[in-house]
Amino acid sequence: MIIYKYIFKEIFKVQLATTTILLAVFLCQSTIKYIGRATVGRVPVDIVSSMVFYSIPSIAYIMLPLTLFIAVLVAIGRISSDSEMVVLRSVGFSGHDIVKVAMVLAVFTALITGINSLYFMPNAAFNQKALMNDAESNPQYLPIESGRFANFADYIVYVQDVDDKKQTKDLGNVIVIAHPNSNTDRSIAISTSGNVSFDKEGVQWLHLVDGNSYLGPVADGSYRVSSYDKFSIPVQKSEQNEYYDRPISGVSTLELLQADSHESRMELQWRIAPILAVFVLTLISVPLSMTNPRQGRFARLGPAMAIYVSYYLILLALYNLLKSESYPLIPGLYIVPVVFLIFVVIPLNFGNRFNSELARRKAHK
Repeated sequence: MIIYKYIFKEIFKVQLATTTILLAVFLCQSTIKYIGRATVGRVPVDIVSSMVFYSIPSIAYIMLPLTLFIAVLVAIGRISSDSEMVVLRSVGFSGHDIVKVAMVLAVFTALITGINSLYFMPNAAFNQKALMNDAESNPQYLPIESGRFANFADYIVYVQDVDDKKQTKDLGNVIVIAHPNSNTDRSIAISTSGNVSFDKEGVQWLHLVDGNSYLGPVADGSYRVSSYDKFSIPVQKSEQNEYYDRPISGVSTLELLQADSHESRMELQWRIAPILAVFVLTLISVPLSMTNPRQGRFARLGPAMAIYVSYYLILLALYNLLKSESYPLIPGLYIVPVVFLIFVVIPLNFGNRFNSELARRKAHK
């Protein structure tokens, strides 16, 4: 029992450290991505932190199976390289006993992975989309900043001063130029003040107050100048939202279970896939981690990572085939863990080396 606790503790410590490091790395990458989009006006600066927070479940989708996979490789690899495994084998402790300990952690990891992929991930995707929709319909998040140009469909807007409010943006010293590539007449409108708001139909309007409008040049080469007390132009964004190419990702798992469409079944398989991956990859990592002391603890890290990458590449390839409906839902993504069980897990765990260990253990008893 003490040996089991020792092995469990060693693997868990490495898994916890790996989770912390990988989460920090992926969060930094996600933060950089959203900051980059914010600098070009694709994402409002005020919601960058929220977008990063809601990206954690999608990061955990890949990260959680990987953490246990690495933890077993590193922890058991260290035990083997330090000749501790030689001592354990001498008292009848075999690789199959380590599999038992690792599978306990696999059950725990699979439980967390399931909660994440079946609940947190769709909930985060839904909240991300809601946040972006709110940003698109709330003037507070419009990409208008003091002293900068902003593109609004057919117009280019320059504002010297911006005063953010909850429902409107009050603007000072505004210049509106018709975009050269638009179908509108070439014109320039200048105003000392204005604001941006939305009507009941959700159209964005730029309202200018007490200014002049310059239209031209007209046929004779001259410009038409006019004054106005209030001048309003629609500036509704024409860009399509690029962050939600899979709207089904925000649908709850319960609704997917009740639906019978191809897209729903495909998404459900995608959410179940990491749960199965935890068990398959754990069964692969244990025999690969048990190296000869002369080989070093990282002797099989390369082949192990190659297997891990292959697993997810095949999974992603089949997922893309499912999206294009060129691959059937049965067996669907479930074929990946089955194939790896037959051609990788069984040969590794029930090969000659493991069988000889089991025989020595029985002989010892």
